[in-house]
Amino acid sequence: MKFYIKWFYGYKNFGDEVIFFWLLNYLQQKYNPDNFTIEVWDSARMQQWIQQNLKFLDNGILDKIDLVENVEISRRFRQFQSFLWIDKYKKFFKIFGGWEVLDESRKFPHDGWNFLILNNRCIQKWNFILVWWIGTDIYPKTKFLFKRLLPKAKEIICRESVSLDRAKKYWAHNVVLFEDFSKKIFEADTTTNKEKVLLINLSPKYNNEKNVEKINNFVKKYGNEYKKIYFPADINFDKQLFYSLRAIIPDIQVYDWTKHDLQDTINLFLSCTGGIGSRLHFLYPLKLFSKDFECIADSDKVKKIIINP
Repeated sequence: MKFYIKWFYGYKNFGDEVIFFWLLNYLQQKYNPDNFTIEVWDSARMQQWIQQNLKFLDNGILDKIDLVENVEISRRFRQFQSFLWIDKYKKFFKIFGGWEVLDESRKFPHDGWNFLILNNRCIQKWNFILVWWIGTDIYPKTKFLFKRLLPKAKEIICRESVSLDRAKKYWAHNVVLFEDFSKKIFEADTTTNKEKVLLINLSPKYNNEKNVEKINNFVKKYGNEYKKIYFPADINFDKQLFYSLRAIIPDIQVYDWTKHDLQDTINLFLSCTGGIGSRLHFLYPLKLFSKDFECIADSDKVKKIIINP
């Protein structure tokens, strides 16, 4: 069996790249495939990320990994090939991220129909696994999509109970609940010294005057002796907001997690006093390590994992 993993790896999103290791370990333990072909945005950076963090990868996996660069031109061409069933990976077993493909808040066909259209033959052959998140099914077209799609999955792996219940409405077999996939990675080593450090994150969606004021108040609560560190969980979008925060928190520093190995970053969360932010996988380790934290996001996934698990 050969696996083809489609996800947003290599885009410098912290959550995706933490889950990366768990996903490979899970698939190795359960299916022991011959190969992992993985779509990535930057193959050189992902290769370096893997080498930096081999301790989080189970034995026997590294030699099976083949990275396929997913630049925009090749992605469009590969989608066209997939639609015509002529691409070189057509017989590979596909692993799809649920958050990427099943979200009816997005416009057609990106609410999930895009996935069905481009990968219809793969789906008809029951040749795929869905991982992570099953979105809402309020609209009739979404219900119809789920009836066509979910019963065809070899396995549906859900991260929380709401997705589990939604999936079981359409397919009761091979639907499993697995606590947030990054948990096993964050719990790999939990020994470090405590420091007077506050972590801060802000994503563009929640960049407004009200939330900036919440961040400022959170920082003031602790006083000047605390070190303030900005953590851009998604480098491509969050890092630019560091400069606007520096206008109200002059001594704030930025932590670029892409320049550190994963254990260094885990230690940062372990050693801090607390934090405030909006990204799920910024908030999740703060909650997991019982830190004082404040959430400034109200997205569906944050509510289910952080606020009301």
